[in-house]
Amino acid sequence: MTLPRKNKRSERGQALVEFSLISIVFFLLVFGMVDAGRAVWNYNTLAHATREGARYAIVHGGDSADPSGPGGDYYTPPNTDSMITQQVEKFGGGLNPSQLTVQSEWPDGSNISGSHVTVTSQYDFQPIFDFLGLVSFTMTSSSTMLITN
Repeated sequence: MTLPRKNKRSERGQALVEFSLISIVFFLLVFGMVDAGRAVWNYNTLAHATREGARYAIVHGGDSADPSGPGGDYYTPPNTDSMITQQVEKFGGGLNPSQLTVQSEWPDGSNISGSHVTVTSQYDFQPIFDFLGLVSFTMTSSSTMLITN
């Protein structure tokens, strides 16, 4: 007795259907991981840039030749210093400056040596693959340091 042979052509169709179903899930995962990686990289860049802005503020205290903060030429009350904002933007390479907000605050009320400065940055993250259901969100980083100059 001979067994009937299976048609190879029908098996190829089955493999194509299985591949198409699995590939959708696979590519959604890959694209989601790419956007998640971008979000982590953007946050790390934002945190580093914020620390550099605070560092600029502590070395350009009230005793500096070109002070930042209250009494400085670039200070606009209550919480903006354009030179600190420039430093954050400079070290925020890869971040879109139009989506970046920087605020500087001197909680002790002055920029003399021994006082504190707090720099807070916010960045609106926009995912590339928003069709995956990923939504934009705001990242925030803050750095407080002691003024040394």
